[in-house]
Amino acid sequence: MRIILINPPFEEKYSVGESKSIKYVLNIIPPLGLAYLAAVLEKNKFKVKIIDFTVEPFTEGFNRIISDKPQIIGLTSSIANFQSAKFLASKLKEKLPGSMFVLGGAHISAVPFGAMQEGVFDIGVIAEGEETFLELARHIKKNGVSGLSLVKGIIFMQDGKMVATEKRRYLDNLDNIPYPARNLLPSLSRYSPTPASYKKLPLAVMITSRGCPHSCTFCDRSVFGNVYRKRSAENVLGEIEEVLYKYGAREIRFFDDCFTMDNERVFKICRGIKRMKLKFTWTCLTTVGSVTPELLKEMKSSGCWQVLYGLESGDEKMLKRLKKSATLDENINAVRWAKEAGLNVRADFIVGTPGETEESLKKTLDFAIKMKVDYAHFNKFVPYPGTEMYKNLKEKGYEFDFTKNCSITDHTGFLYVPESIADKNYYRSFINHAHKRFYLRPGYILKRFLSLRRFCELKGQINGLLSIIQLK
Repeated sequence: MRIILINPPFEEKYSVGESKSIKYVLNIIPPLGLAYLAAVLEKNKFKVKIIDFTVEPFTEGFNRIISDKPQIIGLTSSIANFQSAKFLASKLKEKLPGSMFVLGGAHISAVPFGAMQEGVFDIGVIAEGEETFLELARHIKKNGVSGLSLVKGIIFMQDGKMVATEKRRYLDNLDNIPYPARNLLPSLSRYSPTPASYKKLPLAVMITSRGCPHSCTFCDRSVFGNVYRKRSAENVLGEIEEVLYKYGAREIRFFDDCFTMDNERVFKICRGIKRMKLKFTWTCLTTVGSVTPELLKEMKSSGCWQVLYGLESGDEKMLKRLKKSATLDENINAVRWAKEAGLNVRADFIVGTPGETEESLKKTLDFAIKMKVDYAHFNKFVPYPGTEMYKNLKEKGYEFDFTKNCSITDHTGFLYVPESIADKNYYRSFINHAHKRFYLRPGYILKRFLSLRRFCELKGQINGLLSIIQLK
């Protein structure tokens, strides 16, 4: 049985809209989810390929799929690139009517019935896909589409009705999953991470844990759930060696929702990096409540140069509305500790959520500048399905069209404007204004360029600066 897994193109009209300059700083990174699926399938003797349309020419990739005539075609999709996935699947169906089209990822997991009602996909895989997709492939190989209700964790059409099977348990032991099949992906050099996220190229991404126990109202946890699960330090160190020596990575970004949730594990990873003399730079995403001054210093000593905190707001009331498990003072302390450890701080803020006001927006921008974070992203609020805020807004009668303006990088259109903001035009212009005010300060620009040590950094920073200048 031949299987092809596809990462659909992130088309400009869906990713940035009319914010043309933002396309030069988009975060184009390898699709680890597909690489994990492929690794499990390969281990179980299936023939599998990956086509990543975010970096591969469309016509070339499309023709490769047609000529291969796969029995199963699996696509992954978020809300923002669902239209691309749907279009691609429909075009492939015209050429390969006998293939089975399977959709996985964040969109189908958050709104399984809505995604399937589009009528393009035959089966949807909900939440974690490794065990589900493997069982599904085995079932189709043996029985075709007969008896699909026996496969846990999927949704499909049967006799004109939508059938969702029993939910599959989340994986307990992540060490049992093989390392991602990066051998099936384009080389790391073909990807282009956002300039704020690296010092060296090529950059590899890793995920060392799954599940987030926090309850932020704007976050969708339908894929990995709320139960925190982690890989062992030894398992993580083994993958670090692989991406450095087999795939030529010079930097690694740990893409966990909260890399430092287990401090003891991170200490072991850092000490292992130094003991094994692994020379690379790295960054991670984490929460302010899971770091200590001692841990941050240990991370720095093992090659970490930057942490990304989801600070979200500079207004205490908004933090409570967002159900952030941190106060403004805790945010301040975490930034200070990172700076004292010699680390850069990259901060994510979310603006325009329910309850936001002109005053709270201004507080957030002032907070980012006052705290002297090295990079600040003022992300527009999108009420993504699967989040508490989406549910609340739907209950109040809001309807959302996710076929446009649903990417946080599209500054030209808004699915939701808070009722609490009197001047709607102020909010609509705030995101561009905030980025310009933060990044176009002469002192900031001078400091940023004086910190550069490599040509790839210089090139990325110039692209970043030009993208900000051109914002409209």
